[in-house]
Amino acid sequence: MADRSRRFTVAAIALPFLLLAISGRARANLIFVNTLDGGSDAAPLCTLPDAIAAANSNLVVNGCTAGSGDDQIVIGLTGTIFVNADKLPLNISDESLAISTFGDGPVVIDAGLNEVVPSGGIMNVEAGSMVLALTGLTFAHGNAEFGGAIAAFGTDLQISDCLFVDNQTTPQNSVLSVGGAIYAHAGTIEITNSTFYHNLALTYAATIGGAIFVDTGVTLKLTNSTFEHNYAQTGSAIYNQGTADLKGNIFADNLENAGTGVIAPLGNCAGLATPPVTDENYNISVDLSCGFTAASSLNNVTAAALALDPLGLANNGGTSQTVALEAGSDAIGRIPVANCTDQSSPTPFALETDQRLFGRPDPGDPTTCDSGAYEAGALAAYTLNSEKVQIARSSTLNSDKVNMGLTFTANGDPDCDLDEDALNFGVGIGLFQGTCATLPFDGLFLGLSPFVVHTVNHEQYGTLFQTNGTITVSARLLALPTPSGLCGKWTLNLEVGGLNTNSPSVNLGGNNPFAVVISDGSDAESCFDINNAIVGSQIPTPPHGARRRVRRGR
Repeated sequence: MADRSRRFTVAAIALPFLLLAISGRARANLIFVNTLDGGSDAAPLCTLPDAIAAANSNLVVNGCTAGSGDDQIVIGLTGTIFVNADKLPLNISDESLAISTFGDGPVVIDAGLNEVVPSGGIMNVEAGSMVLALTGLTFAHGNAEFGGAIAAFGTDLQISDCLFVDNQTTPQNSVLSVGGAIYAHAGTIEITNSTFYHNLALTYAATIGGAIFVDTGVTLKLTNSTFEHNYAQTGSAIYNQGTADLKGNIFADNLENAGTGVIAPLGNCAGLATPPVTDENYNISVDLSCGFTAASSLNNVTAAALALDPLGLANNGGTSQTVALEAGSDAIGRIPVANCTDQSSPTPFALETDQRLFGRPDPGDPTTCDSGAYEAGALAAYTLNSEKVQIARSSTLNSDKVNMGLTFTANGDPDCDLDEDALNFGVGIGLFQGTCATLPFDGLFLGLSPFVVHTVNHEQYGTLFQTNGTITVSARLLALPTPSGLCGKWTLNLEVGGLNTNSPSVNLGGNNPFAVVISDGSDAESCFDINNAIVGSQIPTPPHGARRRVRRGR
């Protein structure tokens, strides 16, 4: 796999494999958000507003480590961050910043439809920002004059695997209501695998761009995203005054202002040019307003032919809600797999996941991908078929042990790249105290590579033994018959000795639940909750020469 639009969890825990990595999540330039509070808290807590302030200033802010000019903010809890009104908008001036999730559940940044701000109801990307990358986040209830959720004045805004829902623009002193979710005023905006649902440019003298407004001189590259129930008087989904290159997107019912029944006169797309957007293939719209010209795109399809889930947004897996495709949808199988890419220049990146981080294409049809943010029939990166986890603690320092027996399947992509071959490429295995929804920053992570590969009676298995200080790692990985359409199946038996499970870096001193993370070391991972781990003290080794007394029956 080579999808750059992965969550930061992948980049963090699946760096190029070390022989042994304890708490192997990269720490350089990381700022870790460890609370859902939306204000400022004293150390050791690090809130999202304080993390952004630390990144902007390159200074320590309360419990947040100092930024460095090239920073990565990781939100380590699942849930909703209700940003305090006095912190809105979250101003971004850091030259290079990535913000993403850490657990496997949703992270919602919610402005609560607080008092209207001039620009960027949740985030205001200032002109000093060169690159801002947002991954795996939900932006909700932002409220601004321009850009209900985000106003972009920087050089490059990159958005992937995100949801924008219930954001709005509310005019105050302006004659315009512009960009219900995003106001793109400068630079390049790249949006991939994202959903825009019920964002509104509220009525004033003119309402423009219910989801996205693209200003003069701005370039929008929009790929495999879904728009439904957004509203504006002109351009209910997109209003374009610059350059808007669209590929593989879905524009459903974005015409009706919820609660009023007023139909927008100019439909999904509008702008200064005719057609208002550039069709880069595989787009679908329920009206004629986008003027798609490619033979692979569709205009004026019926709602029945598009066949989106009538329930709308739902928890279909992954870190944010999505709108599912129902069987028979015109969006299913629309994109040849060779063209299932983003719009990066000069070399596009393969889109090997959908918004949920489930694999593109799905195993049922490995030759095509679906339009929109959701891939029908897709699977998560890995399936855990069976597990056994044991933590044995000792009264002697650095003598604790962790044993795991895991059988897992790599669901992968149809190419089954080298990085999905656990035996010959390696595999990352993590064990963390807590659940997948609330992964802590510290834990035990092992980059298992290289295995010494053996073949006996046509059966392949690998063995591995590594040491690092007091720590020893021994592993045996057995290749099982690969299920049809998938990339591999293995049984791993792993023993780690010489640990101090109570140390802050290993952080395995408690009891159930635990979380197991399986990673391919490149761009794919899955997390599994473990509630039945065996936790206890080691049985002391009897002294040399001691005999166990046997009571004989009479």
